Order: sequence, then C-alpha cells, then structure tokens
Amino acid sequence: MDSSAARLDRARGRRAAALEILGELDLVRRWQTCGDPVVVGSVALDLVVEADIDLEIYSEVPSVARGFAALTPCAELPGVRRLRFTNALDLADQGLYWRLDYEAAGGETWQVDMWWLPSGHPGPRAADLVGPLREALTDETRNAVLTVKEGAAEAGEALAGVWVYQAVLDHGVRTYPEFAAWRARTPTDRLTTWLPGRQHS
Repeated sequence: MDSSAARLDRARGRRAAALEILGELDLVRRWQTCGDPVVVGSVALDLVVEADIDLEIYSEVPSVARGFAALTPCAELPGVRRLRFTNALDLADQGLYWRLDYEAAGGETWQVDMWWLPSGHPGPRAADLVGPLREALTDETRNAVLTVKEGAAEAGEALAGVWVYQAVLDHGVRTYPEFAAWRARTPTDRLTTWLPGRQHS
C-alpha cells in the first residue's frame, strides 16, 4: 500500500516542477506590470497532483488589452502550445481569464489558469483560502487530500480542489470512493464561499 510519505514526496516534486515552469514563463513578473499576482491552489498549498498551476491577479480595473500585452510574448516561448481567453467580467466569476498550455521537457502538458480580478472582488477568491488552509491542514489531512486527488487522477477525473478540502476537513473524507459518495449528495457545480472551520458552503 502506498505510504503517506511517498504521496507527500510526489506532491513536493510536482510543486517544484510547477515553480520551475512559472520561472521559465516568467509569469509572476509579467503580471506584476498589471497588478498583484498571487500563486494559489495546489501549488501554494504544496498539494500538487495534476499538471495544473493557478494564479490570481488583483488590480483596481482588469484590462483585456493590458492582459494580452503581458501574456502575448509567452506565445513565442518554447513549449507554449496554446493561449485562450474568456471575458467573464459580467458573469459569476467577475474577472478576466487566461489559460496557457505548456508542454514541459518530458512531454507532459501543464495547464496554467490565470484570473485577473478587481481588488474589490466580492469572492469567492482562491487567494483567501491559502492562509486558512495552510493553518488547518495537518499531515494526516494532507495525506487524505492527496489520496483523494490521486484517486481522481487515476480515474481520469478533474476535481476542483476546494471541494476536496471541504470534504476532508469538514466531513471526514479520507479516500476517493468516500469523496465520490460525499459529492453525490453535495452540489459541487457552483461557486462556494467555504473556508476551513466555517460550516456553510
């Protein structure tokens, strides 16, 4: 049976790869010309399983033109295969979204999700989760999160991390089958304002 130490080691290795990619693409510096970039999600929490990197950028007024000016040079970098954009300022997410697909040296494609949000964004914001989750997670619950995420990856299913964290911390979920059962009775197709220790979703 796989050990928690092995899972944590894999996650740390994946996080190191993610940070290397961020450096190669110089994304933090590029976004600093537009606002305040924050690494969020599994990379910020050292719980990386999927080849996925998440950034949020905050400024007073997100700008389509400035966002493209910052990111367009990335399209010429080796390994960058695709760059997509969605204007969701008037939708529930209330932001501008870019997705960059990057093929690493070993052939694996990493997805970089970038949301540029207004500073006064009402939430939910992934940046607000990072600190509380770092405080709430223990070695045991970190192992549970990785167990669920790796089970989902083996099943070919993409998961939104916030629901995994909620299931593990608030509902005692420890395995992927337990998570699947929890999700079957929980609406997870919406935005959530959940934070650790707060029971509402």
